[in-house]
Amino acid sequence: MNRPRRKQEDASAGDDRKVVPYSVGYAKPPAEHRFKKGQSGNPNGRRKGSKNKPKVDTGHGMRAAEEYLRQEAYRSVTLREDGELIELPAIQAVFRAMGVAAMKGNRFAQKTMAELVTNLEQRDADARFELMGNAVEYKEKWTNEIERCEKNGLPVPDPVPHPYDIIINPNNGDVRIEGPKTREQKQRFDEALARRAEAQEEVSYFADKYRRSRTDKMKVRYLEEWHWEQRMFDVLNDILPDRHKAKLEDRSYREGASRQGNALVELRKNRELRGEYVGE
Repeated sequence: MNRPRRKQEDASAGDDRKVVPYSVGYAKPPAEHRFKKGQSGNPNGRRKGSKNKPKVDTGHGMRAAEEYLRQEAYRSVTLREDGELIELPAIQAVFRAMGVAAMKGNRFAQKTMAELVTNLEQRDADARFELMGNAVEYKEKWTNEIERCEKNGLPVPDPVPHPYDIIINPNNGDVRIEGPKTREQKQRFDEALARRAEAQEEVSYFADKYRRSRTDKMKVRYLEEWHWEQRMFDVLNDILPDRHKAKLEDRSYREGASRQGNALVELRKNRELRGEYVGE
């Protein structure tokens, strides 16, 4: 029978060397597979701790140079400002240095920065008024179509976004949409309207039950249901755009009832008092 490998190595070192038992197993590789002193365990691989670099497709038509430029423009750089180290995207650091040079009187930096800012503002203005023009055209087209259908008794279209939800400020070209902008948003919007209508029915139902009840026990129960559905109505109604708001019939003004315009704040406050998590 052959002697164990470790004992053979120890024997070759001399009879006076003490034999130390060594069992090959997990985290204990044989001697020929152990790392040699002074030699890297991964000489041809990437360095330990190095970060993954974003891969850029350099194939034909992939515009790899533009992608490399973006990576360089937005990579973080560290610089000292007012005695403190700060990190900025490289392109912002370039603009900041240009601004500092301009303020110190560098005419080339002044001219370049003024042109950049002027061109940027002009592009923003052009884009804003182009958006306004498209919004005016869209709003006028669908408004005329809706009025035509209503006048002739035809099915009224319900485009998304709805022209009545498009608010245009002709003074500054600002355009905002106070309503659903996509079909997915429209579906959730319709569900909210349906739940609000259901809450109105429940409020009227429990309000009538409360008024007709002759026992204190049932009055307490009906009032609790009344207030719950009223809060649901107010929460939904408060988050809807002004054009879609509605007035609640049979509103309760008793203690504990929600108030229009404050339902969300009141609900959050009540949950905080009860120690419930209310989110950020």
